[in-house]
Amino acid sequence: MKKYVIVSTYPEKGSKNIGDYLITHSLISSVRDHKGERVEFSIIWRAAAWEEVRDTVMGADLVIFACLAIRPRMHEVEYPYLSKVLDSGIPYAVIAAGTDLNVHFDSGELYSSFSPETLSLLERINLGACVFTTRGYLSQSFCTHHNLFNAKFSGDIAFYDTSRYELKFESWRPIRKIVISDPHKGGVYAKSLSLLYKGLVGIFPDSEIVVAAHGENKELKKFSSDHGVPVIDIYRDKESGLEIYSSADLHVGFRVHAHVSALSRRKYSYLLEQDGRGCDYGLTLDRKISVPGYVSIKHGIELGGVRALRRKEVSLASVKLLLSLVENDSAQGFSKFMGLEVQLQAFVKSLCEAIKALP
Repeated sequence: MKKYVIVSTYPEKGSKNIGDYLITHSLISSVRDHKGERVEFSIIWRAAAWEEVRDTVMGADLVIFACLAIRPRMHEVEYPYLSKVLDSGIPYAVIAAGTDLNVHFDSGELYSSFSPETLSLLERINLGACVFTTRGYLSQSFCTHHNLFNAKFSGDIAFYDTSRYELKFESWRPIRKIVISDPHKGGVYAKSLSLLYKGLVGIFPDSEIVVAAHGENKELKKFSSDHGVPVIDIYRDKESGLEIYSSADLHVGFRVHAHVSALSRRKYSYLLEQDGRGCDYGLTLDRKISVPGYVSIKHGIELGGVRALRRKEVSLASVKLLLSLVENDSAQGFSKFMGLEVQLQAFVKSLCEAIKALP
């Protein structure tokens, strides 16, 4: 019996993001499908103290980083014990690494805002990982830029679900129920969410509309009260909460793993890209089914030239663009989705090959 340790992005406390649970669950499912009962799993939180996870790591036959969150200071923020794992001599793998690059800043330094310590650890991962895959084109480009030659594009492990592998998209399906996924920056995107809801009511006046909360989101209570819209806290049921997308005909919203969950079920889905993670999916998927809606930083100037006010804003034009896309695709019976399952099946096939290569 081999012992695999999964380094999970799912926070049992805090936001309880159900998309991160999907990542971990899909990875374990894929390993079980290909390794059978010969593997037992331990799951550890990526940002835990080394003292809490050391014994688990040191007793492992393999450590797998589930959707390694490549961030500018990941060596001390997202993965404070990363160097300890690399120093341990335990074999390790990276499945579907993803970035959150500063696509919303016009600095021209898309790939270069990373600390030397983080880049050094990524170079070590590149040299030592038995498997190293990325989940999106932007993440893969980052790896290519930094000469992480071992990294290969695979798609997101969250797409892995063999029970839905053969499903196909169909055009002209009636839109009876719409699920809006909530923004993970609730305060900043409050006006965007309101405009999105009102726009969808205008396009689909006879459809039921609900909002799915993928993590703790205090701003949704006011939105629900103001608009009379049901908000379903799907994150409270981490194992089956995402089944809300099985009952939907259309998803439009802010969460990348709502997008993944809907598309995996061959439901029409549109994403408002909030940041580099959303951009990763927008660049990767073969259809135009997302629109950038990035946060911008505005500064005010006090008397005396002192820069004081720093506020985050989102252009509401991005929501109007997304609504325009949905409205016109609806008039065409959402025919653009036909055949998209071929790319999603290719993700699963690529991920299967990566899992088979694990020791």
